[in-house]
Amino acid sequence: MTGIVAAAPGMRVEAYAPKNASTTGIPAPSSVVAWAAVADPTAIGGVRVDPVFLADGRTWTPDQFWAAYGAGLELKVVPG
Repeated sequence: MTGIVAAAPGMRVEAYAPKNASTTGIPAPSSVVAWAAVADPTAIGGVRVDPVFLADGRTWTPDQFWAAYGAGLELKVVPG
C-alpha cells in the first residue's frame, strides 16, 4: 500500500458469490471507511485505488478479503 485517506460517509461494499457457491462463514461487508492507493504495475499509472471497508468487526481491503474468503467473490462499492 502506498497511501490511505479517510472516506466520506455514504458508500458501502457488497459481496456477491458465484452461483451455487456456499457463503457460510463469510462476513457481510459494510461501510467504506477509507480509500487505499495500492501499487499495481498492471494498472494505468502503476497504482489502483481500493476501498477499505468494515466486515466482522475489522477493516479489510479487497485483497485481504479475497485471500480469506475466496477470489471468486465479487465486491462492489455502492451508495449506501
